[in-house]
Amino acid sequence: MIETSANLGADPHEHGAEGGLTIGRGAFAARFEEHFERRVDGASLAVVRLVFGTVGALSAWRLLSYGWVDALYASPAHHFTYPGLHWVRPPPQPGMTALVVVMGVAAVGVAVGWHYRWAMGIFLFSFGWIEAIDVATYLNHYWFLTTFGIVLWFVPPAATVRAGTIWFLRFLIAVVYGFAGLAKLNTTWLVDGAPLRFWLPARADLPFLGTFLAQPNAATAMSWGGAIFDCSIVTLLLLRRTRPVAWLLVVTFHLATWVLFPIGVFPFLMIGATTVFFDPNWPRQLAARLRRASPPTDRVATSLAPPKPMGRAGRVAIAMVCLLSVVVPLRHLLYPGDAAWTNEGYRFSWNVLLNEKAGSVAFHVTDSATGLTHVTSGERLFTPLQYRVMSTDPELIRQAAHLIASEASRTGRRPVVRVDAWVSLNGGPAAPLIDPTVDLAAEPGRLTPQPWILPAPTVR
Repeated sequence: MIETSANLGADPHEHGAEGGLTIGRGAFAARFEEHFERRVDGASLAVVRLVFGTVGALSAWRLLSYGWVDALYASPAHHFTYPGLHWVRPPPQPGMTALVVVMGVAAVGVAVGWHYRWAMGIFLFSFGWIEAIDVATYLNHYWFLTTFGIVLWFVPPAATVRAGTIWFLRFLIAVVYGFAGLAKLNTTWLVDGAPLRFWLPARADLPFLGTFLAQPNAATAMSWGGAIFDCSIVTLLLLRRTRPVAWLLVVTFHLATWVLFPIGVFPFLMIGATTVFFDPNWPRQLAARLRRASPPTDRVATSLAPPKPMGRAGRVAIAMVCLLSVVVPLRHLLYPGDAAWTNEGYRFSWNVLLNEKAGSVAFHVTDSATGLTHVTSGERLFTPLQYRVMSTDPELIRQAAHLIASEASRTGRRPVVRVDAWVSLNGGPAAPLIDPTVDLAAEPGRLTPQPWILPAPTVR
């Protein structure tokens, strides 16, 4: 009894502190739960879904109308694959066209809320399959459309939604702008004005803008403007006072990039998606103003039908998407050197219009039996787009070396394939990209750093 009393009396402060922490954690969790579960008007997400579905349908229409279904997916004899996704293959031409049509129809279903979850699921599957077929067709907005769509899948159309789901969507948009802004904070972008100084003169024939774009300091000014926009726009959208002006900046910025650069429908996706930063009932407020009626209040949401329940699995899945949207862009920190040079950890990281690369590659193929060597560019094996992307990407060059070795080995033993690859980054002098002594056809694909990639030149 004495020992027990002594033990109980020895640390009452520690016991109380632990209890206090427990209470604090419980209070925080309760407040978070209350904020997440708070019912708000679902009208703003209806607009976001409409924009999302429309952009998805336009993407399908572009693939079909421009002949890209055949040129990019069905016709190429070979495709460059993502790690772990070598099994993703395009179906034969009729099937590839059908896949794109299904994607477009599903996107329309998403836009109008027709069998919403089935439509969104079919869209994400078909769009993801098309996205994974060939690395050469990678675009940043494909990745955003995928992650944004996964979160939207968990938020089906309803009169009211949980406030937490809106914040998840805002978070994904913040990740895009945040990482894009951080990537621009370097001397190449801010001081040299590269790569804009290579691209803007070609647009000097545009009306109104052309005179400005032809000026020598235009690239630097626009580089600074782009960096400031990306780094500040989310904060400006979050503040009620600056939100209307911030959204007008979003519209102006993305329309300008749409005019200047071939980036498809991505600007319209961002213009529509950023409306999620407005009050959840902003469409009703706008409609009331147009009718000159009294604007709705927050009480309207409580009078509408409650949102469908979301289980723990749904919350965990959304949280995992948001976590991956942060972790994936940071993976370049696990690799040595400049990711813009090595391409290791470069994709899916919001390096938007950040670099201009030009490369040349020659494959030295040595017969293992005779020792005779011949040199080939490998250009005949790929489409012009595939070859251009491959010639500056070490991993795709490795895949090309394996393909060349596989074709040559049909007549005997596998040859040795060494590569002479030179790359110029953002107008800098061309420098060797790959160790020319390495048999690249014998090198496996790795998620770890590739030891045969040479360091970037110190002077560009």
